[in-house]
Amino acid sequence: MIETKQLINDLRQAFGDGLKLPVAVWYSDSPAGEVAMLPHCMFEGLPLVEAGKTLTFTQETLHCGGGRIYCGYAQPTEAVMNFVSGKEHYKKTPQGVRNCIEKMNLRLSDKPCLNFSRIDNMDSLEEVEGVVFFAGADVLSGLAAWAFFDNDSPDAVSTLFSSGCGAMVANVVAENRIGGRRTFIGMMDLSVRKFINPDELSFSIPSCRLEEMAGTLKESALWLSPAWETVKNRINNSNQL
Repeated sequence: MIETKQLINDLRQAFGDGLKLPVAVWYSDSPAGEVAMLPHCMFEGLPLVEAGKTLTFTQETLHCGGGRIYCGYAQPTEAVMNFVSGKEHYKKTPQGVRNCIEKMNLRLSDKPCLNFSRIDNMDSLEEVEGVVFFAGADVLSGLAAWAFFDNDSPDAVSTLFSSGCGAMVANVVAENRIGGRRTFIGMMDLSVRKFINPDELSFSIPSCRLEEMAGTLKESALWLSPAWETVKNRINNSNQL
């Protein structure tokens, strides 16, 4: 089991005190925080979560059709596939959207609440589906190096066609449920970019994989490589500007 305080201490030792701590994603039977009442995209609440607030979403408070699908509260619909292709032009055809959704292994949640909170608010990560970092290129390079350290698979770090909620929730949940080892770089959904800092992407780690990675951090380049020290210094210097 991952000890939250130890993980935070290790992350800060590896990346520096300026690291933005990741956001935990999990389902529950009752709200873990304030139930979000946002008019459109759930990412409108991301600044609140990054500032330290715990937010909870339900099927009733997720107003985006795609968000309900990728968060496990609705089945895929033809309307969403047509919208992604015909309105947003993210895929050439609705069938292309369908092909991607089918490969995501989505399934409906059996719990009504979906929660997001920074990990320093968490006493335990036991029930968490995964964690999501929001980071610039230098931190992303470190996270990728960490994920590659003990995983030789070509998809150890993956980038998939996905909405923002797909990157933050659906991919993490699906991978965690099968005990997979993939991690995911995301937030390349153009619709969600306005809610994300312009120099940041996401790096998502399912809990099953985080268990492994937490045990390898002190063996990896993030603990032992002189090359990483140079990058780490730049990360922390830039955070002080």
